[in-house]
Amino acid sequence: MLKIAVLGDIHTLLDAEDVQRLNESDYHLVLICGDLPGRSHKQTVSIARILSGLRRPSLLIPGNHDATSVLQLLGEITGSQRLKRGDSGSIAKMQRRVQELQEALGPVRLGGYSIHSFRKKKGWQEQSEGADLDIICARPHSMGGPGIGFKPYIEATFGVSDDSVSAAKIRALLESSRAKQRIILAHNGPLGLGAKPADIWGCDFDASRGDFGDADLSLALESSVRPSAVIAGHMHHALKGGGQRVWHVERDGIHYVNAARVPRIFDRNGKKQRHHVRIELDSEGVAVHEILW
Repeated sequence: MLKIAVLGDIHTLLDAEDVQRLNESDYHLVLICGDLPGRSHKQTVSIARILSGLRRPSLLIPGNHDATSVLQLLGEITGSQRLKRGDSGSIAKMQRRVQELQEALGPVRLGGYSIHSFRKKKGWQEQSEGADLDIICARPHSMGGPGIGFKPYIEATFGVSDDSVSAAKIRALLESSRAKQRIILAHNGPLGLGAKPADIWGCDFDASRGDFGDADLSLALESSVRPSAVIAGHMHHALKGGGQRVWHVERDGIHYVNAARVPRIFDRNGKKQRHHVRIELDSEGVAVHEILW
């Protein structure tokens, strides 16, 4: 059995005690869904340096807050093409911030349109053939909803100009896998799992926007090669206006997990609670558990 810890959107709430507990746990892998900071790149690097203390094989896909600027985020939120496009140096600046994030993470891998092969007895390996598990990282820095978030950077860095190109890139990675099992790691989940605010990736901050999943990820999942699970975050469990979203759905043999319990560290009845999701994966299937340490 493979035992995997999943950290959802961190948003500054991670410390040395989390790292120590994970290092002392029975987990084989740690997967992180992104959004390390509150707003600033300085916070992103600070949390990344804490994560660098992980001694379990670990993998992060960056979210919309990771290595992006406030102006870029404002452009994505408002739809301003001028702010999205930025000046001629904006792409290079984001590429430099991504590099700084990778350096701060130390041994923690940074994913995005990438495949990472894992063998329980050997850790990361270069070849998918013979691996116990392949983790396919989808599009990084997703904003959710229609279109490609941070498109100037994504197009310049990965050659991805629209959802169909992105879907083909993710699908090709999925279909190249020769491991015993596969998991897709994304920042935001796929389109098609519900349009109500409380659905796993439904839009709670504007109900008229309905299903806020990623179309490219949904298209990629039309492949004949099926993952055991799709793990993401982005859409927080606590809904605007009250209530909680569904965070785990099983459909057509795939487990969809939204790990974005925000805040992930909180007080309950005077005791500090630390949230993560535990996934157990073996030949019999997938078990998903919400864990509060």
